[in-house]
This record gives sequence, C-alpha cells and structure tokens, in this order.
Amino acid sequence: MAHFDKFANLSHLGWNKATLTQTIKVGENAHIGLWGGGPAGEVLDVFGSDDRICVTHEEPRPRQPAYKDWRHFLLTGLKPGTVSVKAFLPGTSVEYAKAIKVVVTGSSKIKLVYFPGERDEGSTVIGTIYVVGGNGEAIRAAGGPRVGYKNPADGGHTAEPTPAGHYTLGPRKHVVTSGWWHSAIPWGAKLRLNAKGDVEFQDDEGKGNWVEATGADGVLTKALYRYKTNIKEKTNLRTVDAELRAALINPVTKDLRVTTWEFNDFGRWGWQLLRNGHGTPYFVHTTPLNAAAGRMSTSTSPAWGQARRMSAAPGLPHATALRFGLTAGFVCAHPTLCKTEQASLQFFISSARVGHSRISARASYC
Repeated sequence: MAHFDKFANLSHLGWNKATLTQTIKVGENAHIGLWGGGPAGEVLDVFGSDDRICVTHEEPRPRQPAYKDWRHFLLTGLKPGTVSVKAFLPGTSVEYAKAIKVVVTGSSKIKLVYFPGERDEGSTVIGTIYVVGGNGEAIRAAGGPRVGYKNPADGGHTAEPTPAGHYTLGPRKHVVTSGWWHSAIPWGAKLRLNAKGDVEFQDDEGKGNWVEATGADGVLTKALYRYKTNIKEKTNLRTVDAELRAALINPVTKDLRVTTWEFNDFGRWGWQLLRNGHGTPYFVHTTPLNAAAGRMSTSTSPAWGQARRMSAAPGLPHATALRFGLTAGFVCAHPTLCKTEQASLQFFISSARVGHSRISARASYC
C-alpha cells in the first residue's frame, strides 16, 4: 500500500502524523508526500474532497535517488473547512492509501492564486485561478503553451509559458495595442460613419472623442497595414483601407455592419500585472467569444476564431501574446474584481505543475 507522510525537508509545521492531519491557515500552503503506487506500480490519482476549501497540486518529483518512490503535493488553503485528500488506483474508486485530513483555519484578504498547467485540452494548456479568502470561487484560465515559440506567419507574435511569481493586479481597463490589429480599438467602443464616409470609434479614455478607424490615417488601417507588412504581404494603405471598409460597411445599404466593436483580442477587460508597483508586459484579461469576434475578417485575414492561434472554444479563456511577451488568460468570476476600477489584489502565479484529480490528465509544469 502507498502512504502519505513528510519526506526529505518538507516542513512538519501543522502536521500530526498520528492522526494524519495537516492544519494550515487560509491563504497558506503545506507540503505532503506520497510514497509508492499501485500494486503494479501504477501512478495513483490524488485529489481533495472539496477544492473550494483546499486545492491539491503536484510539484515536480524529487530528483534524488533516495526519494525516487516519493511524489510531492502542494496543499493551498482557500477558505475555512476540513477536507480529505485521497489516493486512488487510476480510473477507479478504490483507495490505495490511508487518506489524510486537511483542516483550514483563519481568514485572509481576498487574493488570487493561479496554477497555469493543470491539464491539456487539445492544444490549449488550461489552469485555474483560485480565489483565496472568498467563497471557494475558481476560474478556468489559459496562460500560454508549455514551450515558447515565435510565429513569423502571424506577424512575429510570440507565445511563452506564464512566468511564476508574486504580482498585484492593476486597475481594470480596456486593453488597447496596435501590435494586435483587432485590439487597436477598445472592446465595446461605439462605431459611426463620419461625413467623409470613414468609420470612427468613440475614444475609451472618458473624453468622448471620435477617432478615425478607417481612412489613410485611421487607427485600424495603420494597425492592419503594419500586421500585413510584418507577415511580408505586399500591399499598401489604400488597399488595406478598402479591405476594412468592405468588412465594416454594407456595400448595398452603405450602413455599418456593426455599431459596437467586439473584436478586441483581450476581451472586455484587462488588468496589468504589477511587480513592486511597476508595470510588467503581462495582463490578466477576459476572452471574447469566438462566435461574436468571428464576424470580423478581411480578405487576407481569417475570422478571429481561426486567426488567433491560441484561441479556445467559445467562452473559454485564451492566451494572447503581445510583441513583448505572453499575457495570462482570465475569465472574471469574482464580484470584487469585476466591479472595482482599482483592483489592487494580490495575484500569485504558482510553479506547481499539476492539478492532479481523477478527471484531469497529468501534465508537465507550465
């Protein structure tokens, strides 16, 4: 039989070996080991009874030969309560180790902890953002591939694993960047036709100004022209402008096809990750639905759902690469985060590699 216990230098703080009980505070972590596997050496499925109270993730296996039969798990307390952590023969309900009890006590300010590499869903690496000190909320999110790459065919955009570390969320805002041409206009911006027949959008900075999107000096025209130049497509501003106008304006009625911009790659909201009070290249952001965003395309740019190489199924988060690095994907679920302009929440990205449950495949560290 396998068994749970402490090994090597794992802290014994809060551990009662006699009762197999680990006590931790809300927002704190503890480590536990699992020795052995199934009768034929099978890798056991390990999970907690209630991830709203305490979540269990697997850390990389120890490299030392003396501990080759041990596995290492991280326990994170989310809210007060008691759970059991069990080890099962794979794909069964047969327990193959005596369960441990985890008691979570105390309280904590609201903060977020993100485990980026819990499982693979097709080509997308999916993790979870857990709300510490809340009511057990959990938010599915994608934070990048396991191995970074650069795609010259997509304007040189890059994709990289989400870097672990401690951050603070900056204020909520609409993310705008010309590096992604769909994102040159903020999500939700109103559109109209001006007297010249060019498309304008309403400025998102609270000024209420109208800014040209199409035309030789249009924000979208310049952003799309830059993208096409980066992918070595031979074109010019006039041709790009004509493509955009054809996509945005009905040639028969001369009316706008859409009057609200819902194609921004960062979705409705974004929060910049701050470190020591300073901005980083990374954003936590919502995800546009492919069904809505897919309405906008040009003759040489497929619909958003296909063009964005890391987009997932409608409603799922996705990871978007800026020119200078990868953002962390995010779907807003906690009212404290959704309703405040100045989030200022602590945001911790874990290096733990696996959210190992009976329904999630084992995955390497993201």
